Amino acid sequence: MSGGCSVLWCALLLTLVSTERCGDGHCKCSRSRKTATCTSKKRTLNYFPVLPTYVKQLRYNDNYLPRLSRGRLVNLTKIPLEQLSFDDDGIIRVDRDAFVDLKHLIKLQISRNSILNVSVVADTLQQVSRSIEKLVLVHNKWASIPPNMFDGLQGSNISLIDLSFNNLISFNGTQLLKRIPRVKSLFLDQNPISQNGLEFTNMKELFKLSLQNTYLPVVPGFCDEFGRSSLPRLRSLYLDHTSIKSVSEKDFSCLPYLWKLSLSFTDLSAIHNNTFARLPVLKILILQNLVRLRRLDYLALNSSSLDKFQFGSSNFKFDNKGRYNNDLFKFASNITDLELFNNEISDGTTLKTLVWHLVRLKILNLQGCGLNYLQRGTFDRMPDLRKIILKGNNLNGWDPAMFSKLSNLRKLYLSGNNIAVVNRSSLDFINKTSLRLIDLSNNPFSCSCQQLWFRDWLKATKDLEVPSYPQRYVCRSPPEWDKTRLASFNYTQEDCREKNPWILIGSLLGSTVFLCTLAVVLVYRHLPTIRNVIYLLRLRRKGYVKLVNSSEYDFDCYIVSCEIDEAWVFNTLSPTLEEEHFYRLCVPSRDFDLGANIADQIEEKMQDSKKIIVVMSNDFAQDEWCQFQLEKAQERIRLQGTEVAVLIMLRDIDNKHMTSTIKDLLHKSSYATWVKGKIVTQLFWDIVLAAIEKPFGNPPIAV
Repeated sequence: MSGGCSVLWCALLLTLVSTERCGDGHCKCSRSRKTATCTSKKRTLNYFPVLPTYVKQLRYNDNYLPRLSRGRLVNLTKIPLEQLSFDDDGIIRVDRDAFVDLKHLIKLQISRNSILNVSVVADTLQQVSRSIEKLVLVHNKWASIPPNMFDGLQGSNISLIDLSFNNLISFNGTQLLKRIPRVKSLFLDQNPISQNGLEFTNMKELFKLSLQNTYLPVVPGFCDEFGRSSLPRLRSLYLDHTSIKSVSEKDFSCLPYLWKLSLSFTDLSAIHNNTFARLPVLKILILQNLVRLRRLDYLALNSSSLDKFQFGSSNFKFDNKGRYNNDLFKFASNITDLELFNNEISDGTTLKTLVWHLVRLKILNLQGCGLNYLQRGTFDRMPDLRKIILKGNNLNGWDPAMFSKLSNLRKLYLSGNNIAVVNRSSLDFINKTSLRLIDLSNNPFSCSCQQLWFRDWLKATKDLEVPSYPQRYVCRSPPEWDKTRLASFNYTQEDCREKNPWILIGSLLGSTVFLCTLAVVLVYRHLPTIRNVIYLLRLRRKGYVKLVNSSEYDFDCYIVSCEIDEAWVFNTLSPTLEEEHFYRLCVPSRDFDLGANIADQIEEKMQDSKKIIVVMSNDFAQDEWCQFQLEKAQERIRLQGTEVAVLIMLRDIDNKHMTSTIKDLLHKSSYATWVKGKIVTQLFWDIVLAAIEKPFGNPPIAV
């Protein structure tokens, strides 16, 4: 009975998450998401078909609809439509009363309709439903906004306006939003707005403001002529990818409730005293990739409220004491989460002095800082420290008492250093902490008598997670044991007292017989695994090369998968790559920007990703969006070579579902096959990690 019920539940679940053809065959509908997407390859769709009554969100993309009228939208009045998106539909005219009958409309998006006059949209908004909350008008190439653009929204529930990716050189919020003063989120990203093109007076309810990728040379003025705040309730401010070269205390003095501030990828050369001191509730400060930064003044980080400080990938030379003061964090001692990865802190004494005042620290990321050693007592004043990331440094070891006082320590990452020997005293601290995970992979271990204890400890450890063991615990010395897994190092205590060559020979012969037998079994029973092994060997022909310079990319990997396979992506792929190996993944359903066009997001996020992971199956082969993303991936492959793509065969694709694009890709590239089982699953992850870490080869050259 229980088995039958399980089958029924699975069938029901499959029905809920799958898509179906609808709307006269022009659309794809999802009952679980209550969505419909209507797209025509040659823009043959020029009307709104009847849709299932469960549909609440409609995406009408890449069709031909030069005129929007009340009559044409009559079929949309038969469903409880809440979100309506038009993208690249060749719209030229919109009647004033076109949306008047869509009484439940919450979000309206009109994007990539560059021939649509902005004044036509302004006139249409006069009669849009008062229930409207979000208005997204992006990628329309509008150079200006009429003064009465949003007047018709007076009395509505409008809370978000997105005008990103246009050609706006100015935005007078005082005038444009005077009828709708309760707007909470405003996005003006990717517009050529300059310093004198902004006005925000009387926007009392604005919570979030994004001005990323604009032409701003300085921080906009947020004070009115009387010194009062123009945005008194602003909580989040994004000024990333601007030309701002300096910031000072007065720049943010009129933002009393600012909670999150991001100034990443700017041209800041210095941060002066008390720049953030007049932000009494500032919790998150993001200053990533400030490669032009040369100086941090003594009180640069003076902020008693600051909780999280992200300062990674700025290549700041902390070893140069002339660029900052040793007490940099003295006036920001309440920080609990600190990211300093990919900066220069080679000296252990420098690190100890730098973090000395951070007694409330819980998370510390020092990956890739070039640390040569850890000064004793560096972490002694941080009893709440739970996670320490020291990956990719030059550490040879650590003092036995280094982590002994960290009773709350749960995760310690020491992979990719220069650690050759780990002895009993090195790990005595484990019993004094709450450690659940320790990562010592990718170190150049020595297969010597000094290593016997650590080898046996690794084999016996059950309650502690040891990522990548045994695959990435490999000996590099002495030469006769080079590239041998530490787990396969077969010396005993007796061998170390007096080595007997016959015993050694016998052990090697026994191991050879065992490996041969195992190989026969694997070939006979595990063909997918054998295929994975061959793929892994190909990946390792160039050796292990670490991707240490990825600052030009926002993500390490972009994930291409169909809706049905997303459960595997979120439950298996994402936890392994993001939580265990700290790769930055872009999963479309999770990481795409709210309100942005899907096709644009695919192209943008894929370009912002170092590699592209393609999760293939029968469902993948039948999904149109997956095929679209696969074509975009092919473009990257043509430019950068096959190494840019990491192919995963989640489930075999039948011949009847095999497309020419997939067949061509599989012909040119190898792929990893997902297989369950302790050993074979680990082999699968080894392949995926090696493929991600493999450097780009020479891209194809046209002759």
